[in-house]
Amino acid sequence: MQLKDLADKVIQGYEISKEEALELYNAPLDLLKEGASKITSAFFKDAIELCCISNGKCGKCSEDCKFCSQSRHYNTGVGESPLKTVDEFFAEAKYNNDRGVHRFSIVTSGPKLTHDEVKVIAEAYRKISTELRISCCGSLGLLNLNDLKLLKENGLSRYHCNVETSPDFFKEICTTHTLKQKERTIAYAKEAGLEICSGCIIGMGESIEDRVDIALYLRKLQVDSTPVNILNPIKGTPLENREIVTPDEVRRCIAVFRYVLPKTVLRLAGGRLLIQKYFSDLYNYGINAEITGDMLTTAGLTIADDIDTAIKCDKVIEKIDPVKTV
Repeated sequence: MQLKDLADKVIQGYEISKEEALELYNAPLDLLKEGASKITSAFFKDAIELCCISNGKCGKCSEDCKFCSQSRHYNTGVGESPLKTVDEFFAEAKYNNDRGVHRFSIVTSGPKLTHDEVKVIAEAYRKISTELRISCCGSLGLLNLNDLKLLKENGLSRYHCNVETSPDFFKEICTTHTLKQKERTIAYAKEAGLEICSGCIIGMGESIEDRVDIALYLRKLQVDSTPVNILNPIKGTPLENREIVTPDEVRRCIAVFRYVLPKTVLRLAGGRLLIQKYFSDLYNYGINAEITGDMLTTAGLTIADDIDTAIKCDKVIEKIDPVKTV
């Protein structure tokens, strides 16, 4: 099959192979741009969805993820803070709700929360979901099924658990937990009736084949939303001296993700300031959502800037519901 025909085939339901995805990665950028844009428009029109994150509990994480400023294994200067209160979470959610953001995600450090901490977050979700229109998301570690059901009952709609990188490369990035544990958490979240958000970080030393394998892995997991983070090398972490990926690497990776994950929301996440000069061009390569505002321990772009940029690109700012596979 010729590469120029792949976009139409994908729109019709064809799943591209690993070999085709690798060939696509090295295809001319114009072809990637045209095909990825066609696929995105077919399933999502011109919509751009905004979400935000709350650093609900920070620092002193027991895990050794090499990219993370919050790991206690590295000296990054990031402090520790306890779980925020219900009122603090609600105030943050309301601020974003009132400015047109569609999703509010509470993110906590550590492999998992205590049940008492889960109950606090459940109370926050109940207040947010009953008083505001913003949707509730969460990235709360490797929770069990009962805790996820409790959160769902109180207003959580989507659960986030990044795979981070490919199955083959994961052991180079983290040794304190496994992808199998993440898969189990995602399975529990699905069983609890939650949508799934799972993505990756590119630029950690992975190969092109690894990047393709990430997309194929996420397709296997049938996720609804995929955040794509660009590594922001943080001083004190083992990846502090990694070179930042080039703009064309980012474009190619996102385009291939769109071909492999045609019905998945592709979301610009961490590293926004690193790609500030060209991020709006990524709308043409498959991006149709973004995390707006600051990240966990690094700066982002403002809500007003993101909305203004999307409007200038003739995009419609609106919430995107998952495109279900028939």
